Amino acid sequence: MNIKKGLGLIAVLYFTSSFQAQIKSDSSAIKEKKIDEVVLIGYGGIKKQNLTSAISTLKSDAFDNRPIYNVGQALQGSVAGVTVVQASGKPGVSIDVKIRGNNSISSGVNPLYVVDGIQTFDISGLNTDDIVSMTILKDATSTAIYGINGSGGVVIVTTKRGKGGKPQLNFNAYWGVSKSVDNIDVLNMDQYKALMNEINPAFLNTINNPRYQGINTNWRDEIFRTGFDQNYNVNYSFGNDKVRAYTALGYQGIAGIIEPAQFDRVSAKVNLDANIAKWLKLNASLNYINTKLNNTNDNAGVARGGVVLSTLNTPEFLPIYGSQVNFINSDATVYDQTTGEVKDGYKPGQFAPNPFQSGWENPVAFQSRKNLTNTQRFLSNLGLEVTLAKNLTWKPQVSYDIIDSVNDQFIDNYSSVYGRQEKGLGGEYNYLYKDLNIENTLNYKLKHEAHDLDLLAGLQIHERNTENHNYTGNVFPAGTTDFNYDLATYQHEVLQKEQLREVSYFGRAIYTFENKYTIMGVFRYNGSSALAPGNKWGFFPGVSAAWTISNENFLKDNPTISELKLRGGWGKTGNASGIPTYSHFNLERLTELGPNGTWYTHQWDSSDLGWEVTTDTNFGVDLGLMNNRIKLTADVYQRKTDDLILPIGMGSLGNILKNVGSMENKGVEFSINTVNFKREDFSWNSGLNISFSKNKVLSMNYMPTIDKAFIETVGGYLVRFSAEQPISSFFGYQFDKVDPTTGDVLYKDLNGNGYFDTGDRTFIGNPTPDYTLGFTNNFKYKNWYLDVLVTASQGNDVYNATRFDLELMNDFKNQSTVVLDRWTTAGQITNIPKANTSTAMYISDRFVEDGSFVKLKNVTLGYNFNNPFKGVSKLNVYLTGQNLYTWTDYTGFDPEVNAFNTTNGVFGIDYGTYPQVRTVILGLKANF
Repeated sequence: MNIKKGLGLIAVLYFTSSFQAQIKSDSSAIKEKKIDEVVLIGYGGIKKQNLTSAISTLKSDAFDNRPIYNVGQALQGSVAGVTVVQASGKPGVSIDVKIRGNNSISSGVNPLYVVDGIQTFDISGLNTDDIVSMTILKDATSTAIYGINGSGGVVIVTTKRGKGGKPQLNFNAYWGVSKSVDNIDVLNMDQYKALMNEINPAFLNTINNPRYQGINTNWRDEIFRTGFDQNYNVNYSFGNDKVRAYTALGYQGIAGIIEPAQFDRVSAKVNLDANIAKWLKLNASLNYINTKLNNTNDNAGVARGGVVLSTLNTPEFLPIYGSQVNFINSDATVYDQTTGEVKDGYKPGQFAPNPFQSGWENPVAFQSRKNLTNTQRFLSNLGLEVTLAKNLTWKPQVSYDIIDSVNDQFIDNYSSVYGRQEKGLGGEYNYLYKDLNIENTLNYKLKHEAHDLDLLAGLQIHERNTENHNYTGNVFPAGTTDFNYDLATYQHEVLQKEQLREVSYFGRAIYTFENKYTIMGVFRYNGSSALAPGNKWGFFPGVSAAWTISNENFLKDNPTISELKLRGGWGKTGNASGIPTYSHFNLERLTELGPNGTWYTHQWDSSDLGWEVTTDTNFGVDLGLMNNRIKLTADVYQRKTDDLILPIGMGSLGNILKNVGSMENKGVEFSINTVNFKREDFSWNSGLNISFSKNKVLSMNYMPTIDKAFIETVGGYLVRFSAEQPISSFFGYQFDKVDPTTGDVLYKDLNGNGYFDTGDRTFIGNPTPDYTLGFTNNFKYKNWYLDVLVTASQGNDVYNATRFDLELMNDFKNQSTVVLDRWTTAGQITNIPKANTSTAMYISDRFVEDGSFVKLKNVTLGYNFNNPFKGVSKLNVYLTGQNLYTWTDYTGFDPEVNAFNTTNGVFGIDYGTYPQVRTVILGLKANF
């Protein structure tokens, strides 16, 4: 399918049906009531008609029927300017959320989440069933009030609260199954043998050994399974004029398509509001989250235990267990516990070794490695609202976030070759995070005739303490099945504690005249203990204005234009996440590692280090037509980040951090929401958002380039950061052709020196899409409803590094069926080189693919029963399909991928990544 044509068809169908519907709609259609909707901004709210910034709001009905485990998934495809990439289909995997793209190379760019006043960058574990709405602050005039935490944008999450009146009990649940998309074919036994004969005929002696006769293992059948999803939530709310409460309890379990991947979450929540006196109100939020994550190792080759690539690469003639090998006379073998060498007879439960290289074990053996993380989290806040005088309110608030996480890893000393060689090895990694926020705000509001004034002043004191206490060891007694530090012969313990303190002063003034003209000014003055004296403080201002033209007399009663507003703003935010806690100290650490030697690290004094500062300019227009049945929003923005924090190499002495670079993001965003039909029995609403963006590095001082994303198969870095190039650009050679005479790969001689060398490398791919798109349609007919979400990305490159392991043909690993077209005879014309040629072992654009896609992301069909049973006021039953189909030219499992999701500034790489899954669920919701 031509992706561009498909996206064009979506747009044509949408606009045609939408505008025809407006014309055909009869005059009896239900009219929208004009209400003063309030939009949340930092530390307060503002009438939507007076909004001066780039802010979007997402209601929970856009995602509450989807099988999601993370707030980031709820944002996907729903908000212009917000890009969400689920790095893989693995349960519980982190979600990469970017608001208006990347604006840093070394620092974090995830948005700040404000959950009922609690500020955090880690939203994992929050139960999406408790969410009412999310407000996305996208430009600096709205995020500057959060200072150094606002450069990646801000998402304000509002959760459910109790209401006065009759108590309400709600229950909802869903059950579902998941399957992988299986579109990578590998060689069968005969094809594999033919290839091995070309690579090294001696390999056939092993493959044809009588001990392996009759073995033909289907590794996909052994590894892939049907996943299972289940989710249960119950909430109870009650209240009166004095006290209101919301309580909730939830469980979510996701069994992945590749064992042992499993995500389990138990969550509990209490929201409390109390009117203690006419002048005093209290609000509190208590959240407890317990998650268990059983990990399947992916994003790695066979040499590092990658289960996905091992599934594709392991030859079919190998069995799972050694006991499956057919022994001939004295051929019965097993690995020696001390040396790993083979001797007398396999034992039950021991995995069959790879006869070519013992450490490259089969995927079932890799699955047996224990990697389990148990996390307990407690988020809480307590706030007061004190009316000091008429229109003057004081709001003190304290919030506390505690995360206690334990990761256990272990490889036993019996079942695998590697485990026997190491005599068992593992570790316990303890992480403790404590975050305390104390805030005080004063808010004064004055309304006099045509004048509206809103003043805010605040103080925040923040302290964060982290502790990493890790135990590792190897050589365990026989029969040990779990990590026990006291049983390890060689032990290693590391304890690291850090404390960060910050103080901030902030303020905002909003003035509106006649509901036509609004101006807003905001500032935050941040101080951080992470920086040296003289650099500890940063000032982040913002100013914006709006003109609501539709409230002017000449347009006020226009029958067509119901809303027209122009907006513009400028502001600055900071980013401190790339700054080490003790950046202005010289630190050295020397640690004994038992038999493995010593570990030495050095942190150089970076006393001149300061914030990364992003300057943002935004202009927007809001247009409502036909009583707001058609609503359009357009924004154009430019974001320039100065003082990029980059590591400057000091040779064998390590790196020193400096503010030495700058970069730019710019783009255009459009969103349109329409009420296509609105009748008593039938309605159809649509929403389309599309975002165009470009980025590039403007300058890098001291070091002209920085390389990231090491690809182990070829021993080189894939991504290069350099001035005038987009973020995360792929760097390597340009493929020319396969030499018809020799079968070797020929690369383009870009430097013109007549021979192949490193000077021929260039930039070969850009993972940033030209645009991303989300398209929603919501249909209702009587008690039936149908919701459809389509997402798309156009113009982004994906580097399919998985193909290195599937097409290089340089060792005994099984390969994809693509290599059936390899060069075999002189004169043959093909793009696949001959087997076992060293000329293929280079990073080049051979494996750069078009990652554009159109995805049928979500379809939900449901029915609402009114008073179906005694005591049940409403019952909703629905069927949902997620990731139902993807139109793409990408040859991997899925183009929505990010193997290096933990490396700042790097994206768009596929390397043995856990596949995305297609999920179908059946759910119900009951109100009692």
